[in-house]
Amino acid sequence: MSKSNVLAKMKEEAAKAKQSKEAKQVKSALHSMGKGEMEPIFQLDDDGQRLFSIVVDYLDDRGLIESVDVITITMLAKSLALYIAVARHVHGFSDVIQVYPNGSSNVSGAFTALSKAQDQVLKLSAKLGLSPMDRSRILGAATSAMAANGKSQEGDELDDLM
Repeated sequence: MSKSNVLAKMKEEAAKAKQSKEAKQVKSALHSMGKGEMEPIFQLDDDGQRLFSIVVDYLDDRGLIESVDVITITMLAKSLALYIAVARHVHGFSDVIQVYPNGSSNVSGAFTALSKAQDQVLKLSAKLGLSPMDRSRILGAATSAMAANGKSQEGDELDDLM
């Protein structure tokens, strides 16, 4: 099957998907999400709500936010709030290592929770471009995509080799 046939088939299937009942439901949900003030998708504590607002304001000031980002931002705010709550209880070695009466030791549950929350925060922050490195990676990918968008799908040097 040639590239043009594959591309035509993909376009045809995408057009069918856009007309489906599920697509209309998703469009309706996304449209309603964009109305008014952006709110978390589930209840956050005071720290989570404050962090949610900080991230939304940061992204909004830079024009980098879409209504669907509310899902990722809510998860990030919850993970940050959990990280802060656990970090308030982890102060030293005895909070990190749990020693059992038989002399064996293990990493404490609090430190494990702290590490998992930190991993989640870093993953979600990267998705939103909240560090200089993530922003440059995202902008670089966008620039490459725009450059590739203008190139022809057929007739390049590789096609001549086949």
